[in-house]
Amino acid sequence: MNKRTKIILIAGGVLLVGGVITLNVMRSQKAKLEVETQKIENREIRAVVSASGKIRPKISVDISAGTTGKVVKLAVDEGDRVKKGQFLLQIDPTPAETTVRQIQASLQAAKANLALAQANFDNARKAYERQKQLFAENLTSEELLQQAKTTFEVQQLQTRAAAEEVKRIQAMLESAEHELSKVNVHSDIDGIVTRRNIEVGENVFVGAFNNAATVLLTIADLSVIEAEVEVDETDIVAVKVGQQAEIKIDAWPDSTFRGEVTRVGHSPIVTAAGQQQATSFEVIIQLLGTVPDVRPGLSCKADITTGYREKAVAVPIQALTLRKASSLESKPFGNRAAADRQAKQPEEGKDKELQGVFVVEDGSVHFREVEVGIAGDRFFEVKSGLSEGEEVITGPFSALRKLKNGDAVRIKKARVKKD
Repeated sequence: MNKRTKIILIAGGVLLVGGVITLNVMRSQKAKLEVETQKIENREIRAVVSASGKIRPKISVDISAGTTGKVVKLAVDEGDRVKKGQFLLQIDPTPAETTVRQIQASLQAAKANLALAQANFDNARKAYERQKQLFAENLTSEELLQQAKTTFEVQQLQTRAAAEEVKRIQAMLESAEHELSKVNVHSDIDGIVTRRNIEVGENVFVGAFNNAATVLLTIADLSVIEAEVEVDETDIVAVKVGQQAEIKIDAWPDSTFRGEVTRVGHSPIVTAAGQQQATSFEVIIQLLGTVPDVRPGLSCKADITTGYREKAVAVPIQALTLRKASSLESKPFGNRAAADRQAKQPEEGKDKELQGVFVVEDGSVHFREVEVGIAGDRFFEVKSGLSEGEEVITGPFSALRKLKNGDAVRIKKARVKKD
């Protein structure tokens, strides 16, 4: 073999070895999973519970009929502002006035009977006193004395009966006058008439047993407004009195109103028919400040802040995953206490689900158990298991499902946006 042939063979061998090495490197690179990552940072986190409902006044009074009859006067309309004690409407007073006059006449007759009984009683008392004096002087008989005594006692009882009759009729008169006062309806609060269900000439009825009284008017004090919202059972345990909220009213889509939770329901909401809806609870939020041209019944949405951290170690929500311990094929990295606990677990505990993230270190991944706190829109608060500056895998989801401890990964480079 000449020198030239040897050189060619050696060069070919070098090229072959280089090609194999290059091919292996390319295959190794290709075998690595391409993943997306994000570094752990301190962030502001706000936990929010969202709920929908209606706007209502804190104080609202339904004016109902206190007596049956026809409406003969109506002094207000919807939208009118009224003061406490202001006259609103009148129900036909004729029947009540007639009853009052009749009882007044009966009272006068009863008082006259009482005066007559009192006069007879005075005469009977004087006659009895004379008989007693005459009997003491032996100038009259015992029979006449007993007759005078009996007459005195009878007149005394009749006087008492006449006095009680006066009291009875007086009470009847007071009741009749009270009924008469009900024909004139006045406002109990300062506010605005938000609903009017009656017209002049219509009859109104008093509620009885299971029949509700006719609601004539509704007056609302719109100086203090509340949002009445329904919170799902999965969120209600996080809602507390005093928490802050932001309310958006559909009628003012570009405005946000601040509020504070003032009441949290402890029983599920039921319908008027007594049927329970999908389990949700009533929460009342008082709006702080004024709402221009507000009307009861407007639809609204409330975002209640149930937790807030100004600066917390935060992990992206998509980075969190649940994996069975047996599927990881190794102990969690960087958490010796967790690793020791896992080593001590019995065989049947190996398949329990662990919540954690995959941490990237030197081109490979290691599963790390984490304890999370409040949840924001995109991040969870990390109570333990991660530190600021560490890099965690955020996707794709398919990679998170099959990653194992020690797997080599290739970080996907972010695309540069072109102008």
